[in-house]
Amino acid sequence: MSFSETLFLDEIKRTAGALGARYEEDLTRKVLDTFGDGFRDGATVWKTTGRPGDHLCYRFFARAQNDTVATALKAGLLKAESGTTRLIRDWTEAQGGAATQSCDFDAANGLAKTWIYLGGMRPAQDVLGPSFVPAGLREKLAAFHAVQLDYLRFVAVDHRHQTVNLYFRTRGPITMDRCAEILRLVDAAPPDEAQLADIRTFAPEDFCVAVTASITTGALERCCFYALKLPPGRFPAIPERIAQFFSEAPSYDDTPVNAVGWSFGRKGGTYIKAEKGYLGDMSALLTDWDCYFSGSTQKDPVLG
Repeated sequence: MSFSETLFLDEIKRTAGALGARYEEDLTRKVLDTFGDGFRDGATVWKTTGRPGDHLCYRFFARAQNDTVATALKAGLLKAESGTTRLIRDWTEAQGGAATQSCDFDAANGLAKTWIYLGGMRPAQDVLGPSFVPAGLREKLAAFHAVQLDYLRFVAVDHRHQTVNLYFRTRGPITMDRCAEILRLVDAAPPDEAQLADIRTFAPEDFCVAVTASITTGALERCCFYALKLPPGRFPAIPERIAQFFSEAPSYDDTPVNAVGWSFGRKGGTYIKAEKGYLGDMSALLTDWDCYFSGSTQKDPVLG
C-alpha cells in the first residue's frame, strides 16, 4: 500500500478526535504538500503521550538524504533561521554524507523537531565536542561519560522549545542503581519497583536512553528509556489514553511496531510516551539502522 494524503487526512482527524487532541487540517495539508516525498518513501509513525489532551504527533523516518531545514524554511513551516537550524545543519555536514534527516510534526502546530540518524554509533565526543556545538552542551560531556553515556546514534532538535535530544545506546542490564545514576543527570527520582520491572522486561538489554537539554544553556531537563517493537499483544502498564492510542491509531504495516518510552524530568514529573508504525515498514527501517528491539539480549561490540 502506498501513502495516500487523502486517507491520512481522514485518519489523523479521526485519531485526534478520539484522543481529544487538537487538529488543524490546513496546516497538516501544508505539511503533506511540503514533505510529500518523505511520507511516500519513508516510514510514517504516530506518536503521543499519556498526558490528557497532549498532542497527537506524527513523523516520517526518511530513507533518502535531504535538507529538511531548507525545505521547511522555504515553505514557511519554520519562520527563520535559529540556533536549532544551525546546529542541525552543522551536525549533518559533520557526518560527511552519512546522516539522514527526518521530521516530527504535531497535528495542531506543524513542524516540531528535526531528527538526524548519524549513520551508526558515534562517540559522544565526536558529536558534542566540535566548536559549533553550544558551549553549555559541550560542557556536559564529562557528566555523560561519568554515567557511561558514551555513544550516540541519533540527535534531534525541538524548534519550538529550543531543546536538543541526544539518543545514547549504553550497556545494560537496567538496574535500579543504573536508572538512579542516569536520572541524577536531571535530578529526577528513579522509577518505583513496578515501573522498573516493566522497563527491564520490555527494553533491550543494551538500551537506549534519550537526554533532553536546553540548546542555550545546556541544562539537562529529561531522560527517557525506550522499548521499540513490543512483543505482539503485550504491553507494560500504560495509561488509558495510551491504550486508546494503540487501539485507535491505524497501521498498514505487515509487521506491527508499537513502542513506549518512560520519561523522567525535573520539571514535568514522569510520563509515558507511545509510538505506532503507520505505513512504510518502520520495522525494516529500524532494523537497517541497527536499532535493538524489545527484549533483545544482543550486545553492542562498540560499547566494549
